[in-house]
Amino acid sequence: MCRFIAVMGKEEFDPEPFIEELANMAKNGKRAPHGDGWGVWLKNDEMEYLHKETVPIWEREVENFPKAKILFVHARKRGEGAKIAIENTHPFMSHDSVFMHNGIIDIEHESCTGDTDSEKLFMHMIHRGFWNVLCEIEKYEFSSVNSVLYQDGKLYAVRYAKKLEDYYTLFVRKEPGKVIVATEGGGEEIENKKVAVIHPDLRVEYLPFCPSMFR
Repeated sequence: MCRFIAVMGKEEFDPEPFIEELANMAKNGKRAPHGDGWGVWLKNDEMEYLHKETVPIWEREVENFPKAKILFVHARKRGEGAKIAIENTHPFMSHDSVFMHNGIIDIEHESCTGDTDSEKLFMHMIHRGFWNVLCEIEKYEFSSVNSVLYQDGKLYAVRYAKKLEDYYTLFVRKEPGKVIVATEGGGEEIENKKVAVIHPDLRVEYLPFCPSMFR
């Protein structure tokens, strides 16, 4: 159970307002608190930046982050048995892809640095393909696979919750020059079992959870 915000912009923007938005959401929002660590990944035209802490996001120890054109920020509420540790803190990075998740899924994968189900789900997507994993997701037990993935210049926002649908929400909202995906905060709610694809030109496309079923 987690809270997150992802932002894609045409121009560089200050990430701090979105980090503060998530801090408030994690501390005061649905099923708060979400205080088992937090992380931020951002990318601009010159560099990538990743920072993680095991303290609550509202007690974060670092300020003054670089400007971003893509931003992922995540506040963790650990599942049963998972430890508070940097290696278990989102976002996760691999093979030029970045991922964060909100939910619980019973899944295994050997190529992980930590012991979270979220990283295991991400590794399946990396090794077997994003859409392939979504199309086979029903063979796993899960509460939610709500997540965002940045890959090949696009942002994929996945919503599929089997439990607590009022908690496992996902919204898309637009601001001038930006598209924001957030677990709370309003905007257009992504329907359950849908994927919102945000393209580099900020066009938003809504697709079925498994497009191959509709070909």
